[in-house]
Amino acid sequence: MSETHDALRNILFIKLPASMERDINNFHVDSSIEIPVQRPEGNSSFDPVKDISVELIVAGMLKILAYQDDHEHASYYRDFVLALQPDAVQELNIAAIAQEQKHNFAFAEELFLTVCHLAPMSATYVNLATLYSRKAAEDTSKGAQYDLYQQKALNTLKEGLDVVGDDATLLSEIGFFHLYQGNVEIAKEYLDRYLSIAEADEKKAHVQKIMDDIEAKLNDDQTLMRSYDAIQMNKEGEAVTLLDSFLEDNPKVWNAWFLKGWALRRMGNYREAEQALLAALANSKGTSDIYNELALCSLETGKAELAKDYLNTAVDLDSQNITLISNLAYLYLKDQMWDEARQYLETARTIDPNDPLIIQLMKDYEASSGDKLSSPIIQEFVDTEDVIRQTKKEKPFFIQGKDETDDLETDFDIEDTP
Repeated sequence: MSETHDALRNILFIKLPASMERDINNFHVDSSIEIPVQRPEGNSSFDPVKDISVELIVAGMLKILAYQDDHEHASYYRDFVLALQPDAVQELNIAAIAQEQKHNFAFAEELFLTVCHLAPMSATYVNLATLYSRKAAEDTSKGAQYDLYQQKALNTLKEGLDVVGDDATLLSEIGFFHLYQGNVEIAKEYLDRYLSIAEADEKKAHVQKIMDDIEAKLNDDQTLMRSYDAIQMNKEGEAVTLLDSFLEDNPKVWNAWFLKGWALRRMGNYREAEQALLAALANSKGTSDIYNELALCSLETGKAELAKDYLNTAVDLDSQNITLISNLAYLYLKDQMWDEARQYLETARTIDPNDPLIIQLMKDYEASSGDKLSSPIIQEFVDTEDVIRQTKKEKPFFIQGKDETDDLETDFDIEDTP
């Protein structure tokens, strides 16, 4: 049974006798229109002829307005209720807020829905959306319940905008909702609309400041993307010019320093590149890409040991990056540090035994060191009791696999950042 059908399970439809037609505060009671009656919960002996009352009629109409606002007679029911109870909207709204404060969210939701459809106001749609947001927040894991009620909150605000029209409160609420979700460009659309109609006050000034920050961020992102594209198109000088201008106003943006260092390194300006990359490092938590680029600069300026240190740090940050591992293996192989070279070659081929560069490096290792690389070494962790038990059986600890062979011969060099 759906939520709507369940809520309306005690609703009966009747027709009033013609004798009851009358005018109530400029509203005419029409006996030809079926009206809903709320049957008391658990009252199986309810007689719609004998037990009917104005209160039960109004209760039935409010249920229909809450859950079936598209009912063919919804407009008639709305006018009927307001003719009989002119203060219904205020009373229902106060009751809804009280039920929400008591955490009776289901009843509060019904009351807010009723107010929204009885006399649409932006404040009530905001109240209902806030209720849904509170329900979403109950799901601290941000799972299915979170998604369901966040979507309900957004749909409620958008429904309010459709019904009420451009409203400053609703536009700002939708804008901040999207901003919270990280949808910056959509948030900007609604907040721009808010600023165009909002009266000058403290809130508008606050939103304007946020919009200025958003505009600046979007422009900054575009500048960084243009710089990245320029580097990819081998226009490193153009990228450096863009980045220098950007960094004058944004000296703490680490990825701008990184892009500048990358561009300068590709241009062969290794010492300037190194300074830019160190600035990127100083303004970030450090990334494997920064350390890899620093290693390349160090290698080109004759600091091979420092290059190894940088690459070791890069591998610590990204232990499955075969490019970084192969670069490090190459440096150790070049310096005839056989144990270290073998260690990283073994690590690399456990990640991808078919990588052409790794295959070539293994061949060069065997040719230069005179050592034979057998099956891949796979680390296995065992407990102390297993070690004692296996030692008594005098069985070696290793896992054998199939030898990797390949006749591919390829010139290679240390790889740069993808």
